Amino acid sequence: MMEKKVVIITGGSAGIGYAAAKLFLEKDCRVVILSTNEEKGLRAQERLSEFGEVTWKHCCVQDYEECRKVVDETMDTYGRIDVLVNNAGVVSRRESFFKADMEDIRRTMDINVMGTIHMIHAVSKYMADQQKGTIVNIGSICGTMANSESVGYHASKGAVEMVTKSLARELSGYGIRVVCVSPGWVRTEMIDDTVAKIGASLHMKGRIVEPEEIAGVVLSDDSR
Repeated sequence: MMEKKVVIITGGSAGIGYAAAKLFLEKDCRVVILSTNEEKGLRAQERLSEFGEVTWKHCCVQDYEECRKVVDETMDTYGRIDVLVNNAGVVSRRESFFKADMEDIRRTMDINVMGTIHMIHAVSKYMADQQKGTIVNIGSICGTMANSESVGYHASKGAVEMVTKSLARELSGYGIRVVCVSPGWVRTEMIDDTVAKIGASLHMKGRIVEPEEIAGVVLSDDSR
């Protein structure tokens, strides 16, 4: 009997992470969702439990030791980790660079870039032992297309693209695939009505993308 795949999703209580968790559960995977808000996390766990075996764990991806702890706990529970989806992220304050808050930019880089690196470092040793695993990083069109008044977010997503490319080369010899999904504007809690209208005007379909559409791409990346 084939063992169920085990999937860890950061930022899994909402948006793309939640939608991806639902799809993986529907494919009979065991899913561990990570986030920092306990109330939202437990609520997401309760809703997702209708579709399969899911567990919420608190994890601040800025804290490497916390990342390592939840990964170790997942291995202790299931004995394997097949997929990591690095979805946790924030959008930096949109403002003139001359007025930019350096702490806000630093926090954006810390969560979006170091959080991604922390989780990959924590999980990759187990995947290397298995000689198999898939890591999906959620990037953004902002990693390749420049805009004004958002240097922190653009810098962070550009870095995620390069982290992906570098580790895809380095970890491939251990049977680990590292890929990046870089959507345009997606309807999540981070997008307000004004940004949604701007994003819709730039999409060929005349609308922003729904989280479920990106989740489908994440799932297809794992199935290759």
